[in-house]
Formats: sequence, structure tokens, C-alpha cells
Amino acid sequence: MKYGLKHRIIGAIILLSLAVIFLPIMLDGGERPQLPQTTTPIPAPPPKPEIRVRKPVPEERPDIVKEAPQRDQWQSGLTERHTLAAWTLQAASFKDEANAMKLRDRIRAKSIRSYVRERAPYFVVYAGPFADPKKADQVKASLKTDFGINVLMVSYDPMADVRQ
Repeated sequence: MKYGLKHRIIGAIILLSLAVIFLPIMLDGGERPQLPQTTTPIPAPPPKPEIRVRKPVPEERPDIVKEAPQRDQWQSGLTERHTLAAWTLQAASFKDEANAMKLRDRIRAKSIRSYVRERAPYFVVYAGPFADPKKADQVKASLKTDFGINVLMVSYDPMADVRQ
């Protein structure tokens, strides 16, 4: 009996809500009022702008500006591979590191930059590096007269120790 009364009340609520929804439609004759529709025309696209490019007018150069020298008249300091173009002088090679350090110190005493690199099993003494090959030739002649050693001019590679 509990559920019978409950079911009757639920059924009555459903019927009442259906009557509220559909009764006005049936009494009006089934026609719904038409909502006013407004249409806005889409404007035409704006015309494409005409682009005009003026050719640049070459300006007169002041007298203080000089023409750059031709490529064969100067040296950029870079190789074709865009690495630093520098030279170093290979002075001597020793099996004993102490002898290499002594020669390095003697060259440094003449105010010439020098360093030692290990090329197993040798220790190689270098003077330099030099950005100007003429300066390297002057130091080469100085090493020949001061120490009596024939040196070789080689291309300077700052990363040689790292790549070994």
C-alpha cells in the first residue's frame, strides 16, 4: 500500500506537467509565433592595395670615405674554412721533457713567446703564434742567429692538444 499511493502521486505529477507543456500548443492551433529574422549583408572585400616600390637613389659619398682595398691587397686573418690564420715556429723535438723545457725557457728569455706540446714519444718546442708571417720570418731569423737552430714555420692550431 505504501508504494501504490506513491506511484499514483508520481503519475499525477507527470500528467500535469505534460498538460502544462502540450495544452497551450493544442489550444493555439499548433502554430508557433514566428520570430523576426534579420539578415545583414556581408560587405564586399576591400580592394587590394597597389604596392609601389621606389628604386633607391644612389647617394653621393663624402670625400672622407675611401674605397675598400681589393681582396688580393689585404689578408683577412681567416682561412678558407673560417678558422684563425696564424703561424707558429717549430724549434725542436726532444725525447726528454726537461730538455724541451730548458729550450723553451731560453727562448722566453729573449722575449719570444714559446710553448711545449707533447707529441708522443716527443716533446716539441714551438715559438709563437704569429698572425703576421713577416713577423714569424723575423723571429725565425733571430732563432737561427741566437741559438743556431733551423726552425720550421707551420700553421698554428690552437685545438691540437684537444684533438689528440
